[in-house]
Amino acid sequence: MKKLVILIIAAMIVLAGTTFGAGYISKHMRQGVNMAEKNLYRGQMILRMKAELGLTPDQVKKIEQMGLDFQGSVIKRMADTKILELKFANYLQGDKISKKTIEKMIKEIAGLKTNLQIDRIFHLLDVKGVLTPEQIKKADELKYKFGRRAFFRDKRRDASGNVGRKGERRSGRPGLR
Repeated sequence: MKKLVILIIAAMIVLAGTTFGAGYISKHMRQGVNMAEKNLYRGQMILRMKAELGLTPDQVKKIEQMGLDFQGSVIKRMADTKILELKFANYLQGDKISKKTIEKMIKEIAGLKTNLQIDRIFHLLDVKGVLTPEQIKKADELKYKFGRRAFFRDKRRDASGNVGRKGERRSGRPGLR
């Protein structure tokens, strides 16, 4: 009975911490990352705009390789994070629960997530570093011309910059898809 009470209290503490504390920090960290990303470009977006930006074949190859390397790193870090989260959940079901161990495990999980965000920003900086100043200026112009949402949406653009849909309309009536 005593073990059950301790387990319930520990679970409530962890749940409250992740719900209120980590959610609050995460939300504000995400806002900071979003602000930093305003002047950065995803590799996929740059590759979609390669004709408009005048990317060289070497730049295209470099950005593609950087994307593959980054995705491999993301997959590994996310798997490591999930494994630690599972170990943490398993630990909470044990007989002896230590607050110091709980704190250590939570900090380790949070550290992996933080490092993932740092790597993302560094990756975006590396992608931007491949571009020439003229290409960066052109990318900025296109971003503001089409609006941020349209610019980052997964749509096709023709050479004139017009956004087109993948596939045909589902209905013959205008405005219906």
